[in-house]
Amino acid sequence: MNIHNLKEEIKDNDELINLILENVGFTDISDEFNQGNEFRCAWEEGGNPTSVRVNKSTLSANCFSRGIKGDIITLVQEKLNISFPKTLDRISKIINYEDTNVEISLPFGGFFNEILSVVDDDNGDIQTYDESILNEYLILPSERFLNDGICYDIQERYKIGYDVCTGRIIVPWRNLSGELVGIMGRLNKEKIEEYENKWFPVISFTKSKTLFGFSENYNAIQHASFAMIGESEKFPMSLSSKGIDLGLGLGGSSLSQFQANNIKSLFPKRILVCMDEGLDEDISKEIAKQLKIDTFFENEVGYIYDAENKYLPKGSKMSPSDLPLEEMKKLITECTKKV
Repeated sequence: MNIHNLKEEIKDNDELINLILENVGFTDISDEFNQGNEFRCAWEEGGNPTSVRVNKSTLSANCFSRGIKGDIITLVQEKLNISFPKTLDRISKIINYEDTNVEISLPFGGFFNEILSVVDDDNGDIQTYDESILNEYLILPSERFLNDGICYDIQERYKIGYDVCTGRIIVPWRNLSGELVGIMGRLNKEKIEEYENKWFPVISFTKSKTLFGFSENYNAIQHASFAMIGESEKFPMSLSSKGIDLGLGLGGSSLSQFQANNIKSLFPKRILVCMDEGLDEDISKEIAKQLKIDTFFENEVGYIYDAENKYLPKGSKMSPSDLPLEEMKKLITECTKKV
């Protein structure tokens, strides 16, 4: 699902915002606050009628009495106590929003190597697969990833596993609403021969149509109003292993318009671009510029560039998230440039 398009459908639409709040059980709903720019309501019948706030233009939301900070999606998820995908489905049904993703069941799991086509259009539609596909793999943490700083519980969260057929560590990728769209495989060996690909799609998909870690870290990014953007799928996992659930992986060194739109749809007050060592500074700077918002909502965007290779050794291709936490903090403090 394209979260950006879903939120665009709801933004500044008093009728839809009211419909969502009413449908999931909020009471005493009124939009006569902050010069008509926000809704206020009570969490439940008999509660404080101003404790819940929803901004009409950004859909940012708070519930002061419960310490909830995020957006209308976060609010609905907390109210109903359901998963992120089910929250998106519930909101879509309430407002009759149609998403065109199609789910299929892929036979033979890791032994089915045919490259499947995906829907590739401006809406970001991408083929989805049933979760049962993962039953064909050994879902267990990787010792190699552990040595790279990705702890076992984070590997379990992302369902890291092993594909016996290809001899690769598998990393499931999901669309923005958390549905399975593909699997990347990393050769489970240290020395990679020239004829070998370290990373290869076990189930092919279009990375530019999604963001690794989006559904997993959505609420944390909303709460902190801060997003960190990196290249690979290991970037968000490494950050989470340090207790920082703010990472999003692009799947490469470029930013698609789809990815940019959906990152900005989070309305984070701060965004930090954290590309790997060796990438030209102009690329990081351009990505940061694409994430700048300066209309009715202004955000602060910066990018990391270790020009003197003080923290990221020259030629290492290290990600900022590969550093120990304290060194990463120093890198961010000393090597961040604002756009």
